[in-house]
Amino acid sequence: MQTKKHTQILIGGRALVELGSSRSTSDTDYLVCVNSKEAFIRDSENNIDYLNANGNDFFRAIFEVEKDNKIATPQSLLELKVYAFVQHCQNFNWQKVDDCEYDIRFLVRKFNLKRLNIVKNYIGSGELAEAVKVINSVKI
Repeated sequence: MQTKKHTQILIGGRALVELGSSRSTSDTDYLVCVNSKEAFIRDSENNIDYLNANGNDFFRAIFEVEKDNKIATPQSLLELKVYAFVQHCQNFNWQKVDDCEYDIRFLVRKFNLKRLNIVKNYIGSGELAEAVKVINSVKI
């Protein structure tokens, strides 16, 4: 995957580790905007996942907020984790759901985040209610 350095924004577990999370991860995730309509691009050789803003309206909204950053802000990471939480619930990938809940709780606790600004426009009301339950379960 060829992208310009300034168009790769570190997200996912590695970004959370940079912010102080203790959860380990085996891959690296970047938010990019490349000339492809694929929302997810996998580089198996380097164990990198690319979330393409050009292939998904939600990713584009986050990319627009973060395009000048090398690492996503805690607020955008929370939005991305809630989106992933919903996707993994829909796919019955319970281990990934648990990982997302851990990450959401870390971001809420460490950065006192409670509001969802972007993701609420891209998930259903029931899905949003489930994510808000996770957020509200955190004692700060």
